Amino acid sequence: MKKLVPILIIVVWISTTFLLISRYAPSSGLDTERQSLLPENKQRWMGIYLKGKKIGFSSHRFYKERDGYTVHEEIHIKLKVLDTIQDIQSKTEVSLSPDLKVNSFRFALNASQDIKIEGNIHNKNFILDITTESNKSRREIMLDEIPQMPLTILPYLYKKGLNKGTTLNFPVFDPVTLSIQKMYTEVVGKEKITLNGTEFEAYKIRGTLNGIHLLMWIDEHGNELKEESPLGFTLITEPRVKAVQLPTSSSEVSDLIIQTSVPFNLKLPDEISYLKIRVSGIDFDGLALNGGRQTLHGDIIEIVKEDIVTHHDTSLPMPAMEHFLEETPFIQSKNPEIAELASNIIGGEKNPLSAGRLLWEWVFHHIEKTPSITIPNAVDVLKTRKGDCNEHTALYTALARSAGLPTRINVGLVYKNGYFYYHAWPEIYTGRWIAIDPTLGEFPASAAHVRLITGDLDKQVILAKVVNQISLEGIEYR
Repeated sequence: MKKLVPILIIVVWISTTFLLISRYAPSSGLDTERQSLLPENKQRWMGIYLKGKKIGFSSHRFYKERDGYTVHEEIHIKLKVLDTIQDIQSKTEVSLSPDLKVNSFRFALNASQDIKIEGNIHNKNFILDITTESNKSRREIMLDEIPQMPLTILPYLYKKGLNKGTTLNFPVFDPVTLSIQKMYTEVVGKEKITLNGTEFEAYKIRGTLNGIHLLMWIDEHGNELKEESPLGFTLITEPRVKAVQLPTSSSEVSDLIIQTSVPFNLKLPDEISYLKIRVSGIDFDGLALNGGRQTLHGDIIEIVKEDIVTHHDTSLPMPAMEHFLEETPFIQSKNPEIAELASNIIGGEKNPLSAGRLLWEWVFHHIEKTPSITIPNAVDVLKTRKGDCNEHTALYTALARSAGLPTRINVGLVYKNGYFYYHAWPEIYTGRWIAIDPTLGEFPASAAHVRLITGDLDKQVILAKVVNQISLEGIEYR
């Protein structure tokens, strides 16, 4: 059962971490006339803490080039995932124009599997080359506005000026989800903070990124001193010798799954068809709490497991559902191997419910259930044949869409042994939406699945505003 405990939160955590734990600002005067005089080759270090426990560090350098600037960042994090120590590392290098606009970048994430992404901007045409262990692909995005990268946010803010009341709205590109998120910032004013026994006067900046709130404190030279981010993260500027000190024993390492699980007041059986709960502690805005089998009344959610039947008036391929048949960078439904496998699995089956069940059976029986820290990629999952709920859901969604069966991804919480854990599962459209779970082997999924968000990886970052904030109170089940 331990291997079946879902760890969707890993992907959301990685995305949020590398989107928000990426800050660097140059040391120079606040005089706007001098803000082009950026320092060269200066390296800064920050310790990364999760609920007070040291989990990693980041380092940053800012280089002056002949035709602009280069920003380099490395992040190293050590976490425990279901009693297994995981090392997660990333390297990012961004080339900037003299006015601090992004020209190009290189990003590498090393975890259970490696991924490399290179991006180049030409006249607002953003070209992304994505390389994983078993697949290479290219994506092009037409930009309305050239975005910042996570590690260029503070130089950008600093250039605009740290005056009390200053507000800015600008796009930020997230290399983990390959999405562009809108960021809002406000300079709140000055306040005194104490770090490592020393008092500093700092500018306090409030930021909001896609509904996720964070706070930053910056000294008079524009260098970040401290940051508080979602999921219980704190970043503190530290000397290198202190920053690089990481936990050495397993007992010192934070277990992310335990830290983010949601305790529940009722003990549920393995199979339930109805669940009524009260949800508190979170802002419902932007969440998909109502619709289909899940009904929201005030702060009460009722979930009813679908009573499926075999007869449907529809057949594959489904008309007017193009949005739920689309290929995305990580759901490669048009890949020849994905398409061939989908065709072989369903044969000549045209009934959407029957075809969906055939695909569900194949994924459940052919993909090994194992914790995996990856960015879920359907082609890679097909090669490795292993993973957790993210990998099962990504591959199932790609196969189903390839077969003409409209499919969408749900992310939320599922009950196991007294707790709710973050999880991903697909829904298929057979004339109505039906939730299924190819990880836990449920068709349809039990009512112990609480949907929070519907959408691909770029939408799942919203979970960051829910984690460690949400509370669930069981009222009734059957």
